[in-house]
Amino acid sequence: MAPSAVDPAPQTESAPNGIHPSFLDRLDNDFIEYYNEHFASKPATHTIPVSEIRTGWQHKYRSPWCRDYSGEPLVKDLKIQSDDGHIFTARCYYPDPEKWGPGPYPVYINFHGGGFTFGDLTGDAELCDQYRTRVGVLAIDVDYRLCPEFRFGKGHEDAWAALRWVHNHGKELNAIPESISIGGISAGGHISAVLQQQARDSGLSLKLAVLAVPAVTSHAAYLKASDAPWPSCSENEFAPCLNWARILYFRGYSRPDGLKGEVAHIVRQPLDGNLHGVCPTIVLTAACDPIRDEGEAYAQKLIKEGVLTTVRRYSGVPHPFMHMSPIKKAQIYVEDVCAALKAAHGL
Repeated sequence: MAPSAVDPAPQTESAPNGIHPSFLDRLDNDFIEYYNEHFASKPATHTIPVSEIRTGWQHKYRSPWCRDYSGEPLVKDLKIQSDDGHIFTARCYYPDPEKWGPGPYPVYINFHGGGFTFGDLTGDAELCDQYRTRVGVLAIDVDYRLCPEFRFGKGHEDAWAALRWVHNHGKELNAIPESISIGGISAGGHISAVLQQQARDSGLSLKLAVLAVPAVTSHAAYLKASDAPWPSCSENEFAPCLNWARILYFRGYSRPDGLKGEVAHIVRQPLDGNLHGVCPTIVLTAACDPIRDEGEAYAQKLIKEGVLTTVRRYSGVPHPFMHMSPIKKAQIYVEDVCAALKAAHGL
């Protein structure tokens, strides 16, 4: 895919969060314009304590793509209880019955990204809206627990509880419990990689797992980007949006390496899991992303195990590009995911 044909946006040296000069000729021009408009003049959130992010999220630090669809006629919230008694919210985005019929509908369960530390039900709202509108699935977005308020792994427990609840109570939602797919971006891709292994072990059939720029290792053993076995970590150490400093920030709050006795190994490192017999998977990576190579290694392991797998790398963009709807690669990403969901659910 060629970069979009727009004039390069000027780089301002005084911008507190400007794009590193080494990336200017690697990134698509429409991404550079978007980034300079929305992020370059603001401090990077990984330089700010989580406590301050929490108090200033709504008005100061929220990403420009965040949307709140709660209260709309075809959007309904439900409460689900995790195995330890914690109750969390899942937001249901129903297809328009005038276009897609009265149901029941296939289901796509979404898990947002944010390094297991950031994120809520607004971050992936536009994407969930796209999937229910363009595919005709019931998109369910899960508000799982975050670190550091809760230990790493509790969010995975919520995700697993959500998947089982939808499978067991799908008819109450006007859903088809035999036609469920899962997916997420970044940390949400990690959670989905864990869930597809748990689902296989539990005999719970899934149509598809959508792993977008997935983190599938804990990075716990690597102090420096050059310590990591993946060339993309050093290659993209100073990338915009997600870089090595941000990875260390998230690791400092989630501390997966300190929970070896409490959290199953595949929850910390889904790449190390047994992938034989898991559901079909689409793995989507970004060229300018430090965790690009580990996601592609997961895809290659799936292929080696005989799992029906699609892999696509998007050039000219960094880690969270798919949220940035004005840029061309984000639009192509949505088209790709919609096509994969349609095929998986037979729509």
